[in-house]
Amino acid sequence: MSSVSRVLVGAAAVVAVAVTGCATKGVPYQTPSSSAAPAPATAAPAPTESMTPVPAASGQLTGTQLQSVLLPQSFFPAGFTLSSSSAVSSGDTLTSAPPQYALATTSCATFINNFGNTGFGETAMAAQSAAAQSEQAFDQIVYQFSSPAAASAFVAGVKSLAARCNSFTATDNGVRGQFSLRAASGPAVGGHPSLELTQTGALNGSSLTLDTLLSASGADVFAGAAVGLGVAPPTSLATETIVYNLMKRQAAAAVLGG
Repeated sequence: MSSVSRVLVGAAAVVAVAVTGCATKGVPYQTPSSSAAPAPATAAPAPTESMTPVPAASGQLTGTQLQSVLLPQSFFPAGFTLSSSSAVSSGDTLTSAPPQYALATTSCATFINNFGNTGFGETAMAAQSAAAQSEQAFDQIVYQFSSPAAASAFVAGVKSLAARCNSFTATDNGVRGQFSLRAASGPAVGGHPSLELTQTGALNGSSLTLDTLLSASGADVFAGAAVGLGVAPPTSLATETIVYNLMKRQAAAAVLGG
């Protein structure tokens, strides 16, 4: 259950984004097996990458093309593994459907169960997670909208929604929990403003924390998150670094796609 990752209790696993498109929504990502589950990461926080300005995102890429924007396995710290079963994509065509989940009216529970999936009025999107045996994960998401105004409105809508989601219950796959959202302005990323979204709560007695950074650039919204279930979120990779590198990869993909 999550706003970026679907995090479920079971077999000492963090379950990362659990859909591969609308047709298989809710299929869990199985944390890669190992002979022993390592302890949660205790390394000092990774330094934020030195950032130069990144031009506003341009072009309209399909979800399939946005998958090439997502960060590869080599980008993530040791112990965190990407899985194809955690991938989400809107597919190989652009969409123009109205939002299925309008941020001004959708419930807090509906938002956290669907953020990281399709349904927010985007023209395309892609997402994937890297999970560890330590019940921690990193998430990456790209939402593409029809215009820069729509992208900025999405981030503003998330901020407004968080303001009314101080305490709520949500249920997914039979697991019920109590949660809270809060949002605050974050650091500039590549010259673009950001929003820090924090989700806290408990599932089956285990604490859950998701620290997410969202930044609108052009018609795109880039998001990176660190997730911890029963442990603190990992700090070996800064969410600003995830978002910044997504921005740079989108710029390169837009040139090739154009």
